[in-house]
Amino acid sequence: MNPKTALCTIVVGESYQAAFDRFSRRRFEDYARRHGYDPIILTQPVRELPDKKFTWQKLCLPDLPWWRDYDQVAFVDADILISRDAPALPVMPAGKIGGVPDKLPYQINSGVLVYHPDDAIKSVFDEALLDTDPFWDQRALTRVMLYRRMDKLIDARFNRQFYFKCWTLMSSLFRRQWFYHACHGKIKLPFISTWLAITFR
Repeated sequence: MNPKTALCTIVVGESYQAAFDRFSRRRFEDYARRHGYDPIILTQPVRELPDKKFTWQKLCLPDLPWWRDYDQVAFVDADILISRDAPALPVMPAGKIGGVPDKLPYQINSGVLVYHPDDAIKSVFDEALLDTDPFWDQRALTRVMLYRRMDKLIDARFNRQFYFKCWTLMSSLFRRQWFYHACHGKIKLPFISTWLAITFR
């Protein structure tokens, strides 16, 4: 039996909502429907974090009343476009947070996080939120995950970070990925959307 899964994203602000509605929403909702996930699109901050960048909001999801109602929560950044052939996300064991590595030294990119919502995960998020860095939520989260040995790698195709001026561009385009992460690139969103359309994905 498939776990009851919430597929969640956070989209706050008119310009971000417009971009999400144009490029990501339909793919996000179609993916949720294909795999029996509940799509949850938050349009307001979960908690006031005046000294931190908005990306830290994903660590505040345990504040929400529905969070513990699920067997699994999958958080996806709003600037990710999901291909039509993307498979279901892996099922995480309790006490593990699934993600894809980012920068060296080893760091989990927080654009896609998959986990079983429980006290252990909440405790990791709470500790990461204590970090004084205003910007790098994923650096703080990775530090706590590694210390507690709660990290679990998932297939990198679930969070393909897309860059034009990078040696990875050709593999981003010509190797089949599942989640294409525009990394806040306003030009990249329409490009990836067009690329997926012309490749029938």
